[in-house]
Amino acid sequence: MITVTFADPSQRPEVEAFMHAAFPRAKWGTEGWTRLLANRWGGADGEFAVIAQDGNTLVGVMGMNDSLRHTPRGPRRYRNLTSWYVLKSHRGMGLGERLMQTAMADPAVTSTNLTSAKAALPLVDRIGFNILDAQRRIWRHGGGTALPHTLAPLQEAQLNAVDAQVLHDHADLDLKPVVIETRDGPLTLVLSVKQKADEYLTHEVLYTGQPEVLGRHATAIADTLLPEQAAVLSVDSRLIGPTASGAVEQIEVPRFFKGTSMLAAEIDHMYSEIVLMGMKLY
Repeated sequence: MITVTFADPSQRPEVEAFMHAAFPRAKWGTEGWTRLLANRWGGADGEFAVIAQDGNTLVGVMGMNDSLRHTPRGPRRYRNLTSWYVLKSHRGMGLGERLMQTAMADPAVTSTNLTSAKAALPLVDRIGFNILDAQRRIWRHGGGTALPHTLAPLQEAQLNAVDAQVLHDHADLDLKPVVIETRDGPLTLVLSVKQKADEYLTHEVLYTGQPEVLGRHATAIADTLLPEQAAVLSVDSRLIGPTASGAVEQIEVPRFFKGTSMLAAEIDHMYSEIVLMGMKLY
């Protein structure tokens, strides 16, 4: 008999070993699976995976990371779905869908799939995910003067409580936090800087505390943060608003979400596998 349930924390080593065996070419190795499945922001005793078992044998896993996210309506539960796998011997019986449906069953939780594989898109659609974003805005250095800013905002900037918490929660990860002084006030950003294309470095905005300020000053912010050549500033469209400038670029595989407790513009890339594993976004 095959059962699908949330994993017990005591099963974490078995789940980690299963995923390591399922993805032998994953660049992060066993330590990475421990990090990904530790439920860093949801607590060691919280829900970190949904598992399928055939009797006592583990045959499928859906990993996830939980957190509480700030919204104007108060804190909201957020779940980022991560890697999932079903043994070949147990495919074709709907286990992948059952894993996902179980992970997303609580209507009070907003779930995201930020790094879907192209092959999984039919399943993503069937389960009822909505497109979170399918476009980004792009800027290059325009020759303007840099705005005053600090790359050590936790030590040098006056942060509001939400921005401070986000930066504290991610302080040891490979990210670039910055606070930029604009004529409309300070702007808090968290960026990931990756070589996603041979021709340039991508400075990807993963979080912004003041999206309206970012939208109004994106050109000056690009001039502040980017080198003059071979770099772009990239922001998912939902994080910057419809009136922003910048070139529009299609996202190769859209971001997806399911839930009603958070607005799309409130769902960024923090508290996710993206930041935990230093992943490159599509």
